[in-house]
Amino acid sequence: MVGTRSKQPSHSGEGHLVSNVLIFTVMFAIFLGAIYAVNFLTLDNVWPMAVLLIAATGMYLVAFSIGRSDTTTELAKGYSHNE
Repeated sequence: MVGTRSKQPSHSGEGHLVSNVLIFTVMFAIFLGAIYAVNFLTLDNVWPMAVLLIAATGMYLVAFSIGRSDTTTELAKGYSHNE
């Protein structure tokens, strides 16, 4: 058994450079758009706050839904996403 190593599971973002860059670019564009919407926020004009709330909720939900292909049953059995 000398020289054999068990294969460690890769990190969740390893090997997904293009999709990671694409998701980062989209999320950063939404973030910048939300900051730009703050410029129009006044007491009489409340739509920029609606844009901020929708953008924040969307980014929160996207962050937790992308890459979650493992089911709880598979994780409970000890399977990683590489198997």
